[in-house]
Amino acid sequence: MNLALLRRAALAPSALLVLLAAGCASPVAPAATADPGAHGIDSGGAAEVAAPALALAVADERGALTLLDLDSEERVVLTDAGAGRAAVSGDGRLVFLARTDGDEATVDVVDTGRWTVPHGDHTHSFQGEPRQVGSLDGHGEVRVSGAGQSTAIGFGGAEVVVLPHDDLAGGLDTARLDLTHAGPVLPFADRLLVPTASGTIRIVDGEGAPAAAAEIPCGAVSDADLTRVGAVFACAEGTVLFTRQVGGEIVGEAIPYPAGAPAATRLDGRADRPDLAGVAGDDGAWLLDVRQRTWTLIPSDVPLIRAVALGDDAGRTVAVDAEGRLRVLAPDGSVLARTEPLLAATIADPALRDRVELRVSARRVYVADPAAGTIYEIDNGDARITRTFSDLEAAFLQLVG
Repeated sequence: MNLALLRRAALAPSALLVLLAAGCASPVAPAATADPGAHGIDSGGAAEVAAPALALAVADERGALTLLDLDSEERVVLTDAGAGRAAVSGDGRLVFLARTDGDEATVDVVDTGRWTVPHGDHTHSFQGEPRQVGSLDGHGEVRVSGAGQSTAIGFGGAEVVVLPHDDLAGGLDTARLDLTHAGPVLPFADRLLVPTASGTIRIVDGEGAPAAAAEIPCGAVSDADLTRVGAVFACAEGTVLFTRQVGGEIVGEAIPYPAGAPAATRLDGRADRPDLAGVAGDDGAWLLDVRQRTWTLIPSDVPLIRAVALGDDAGRTVAVDAEGRLRVLAPDGSVLARTEPLLAATIADPALRDRVELRVSARRVYVADPAAGTIYEIDNGDARITRTFSDLEAAFLQLVG
């Protein structure tokens, strides 16, 4: 997931793609169809496949974007480098390349053509042709947050464009909302969750009109994620969890940090799982069990710079430490497995340290090493390096499919 402030040059959000659908069908791949069919899912011409068609979307600072198929290892260039520096974000399917010139901003939208629809105890996965959808112009800072079947793009804290994924075949002819916001605007359950400058989150409908009487306190919002349980906003004092109740009402509840505990400005987890993790200052990592509404401080003898929850039954977290090692951690801080200091050169360079990106699947971890131009694929059980992908300037790394 993860949210990005796109005026910065190399951030990848933990924003997550979770598509909600009605109906079921066999996981056997049918012929491609643009009709919703028996699932109630609009494939947009993509074929349903038997398993997620996983790929890495890799971009450099100038917006050159490459799609690396994790099955065949085929590389496809989706966009070439442009003038000046680009900032890149993604939502697990779409990739957004933003460029600014003074107060002017342009966001190019690329559809990787790969996504998975979680549906109860199983999923539906799709694969189609990647394509450039189009561009959006706006003013000021750009924030992108994707969840469900929509992604929200905020311009300058004053305007929001909502992109329904099912409408992508028609391009980017979508309404713009005059909607003041002070953080990531997250689409959730046919509503928009909007952080305000007064330290609250308000709930509005698709037209921007209030859809709930009360605003939920949440000061200094830094991140937003969608989990299997609901939408989570990271605040200075903890998190706020939004869930949809029977009947459609959206309810927000606070999950505060323990008194005096350091805050995590960024929370990350595997798509459609109930856990999130983030760095807890120099103390280690936070593990948030969203189902139980509880925080666990995972102690570490070495400071951590990235942490992502695997969301498995063992409550494991993967992290990159300040020595450049990838660690697999138990909730009590036990190191279950770790690598050699693969990223030591990158960690030692302040200009590269913030570019370290960590993405996880059910069995693998993908970590970018900007100093070497390398991406490592690592087994999340024993920390064994399973593959190395070279000649990739990964200022941005996103797992799609």
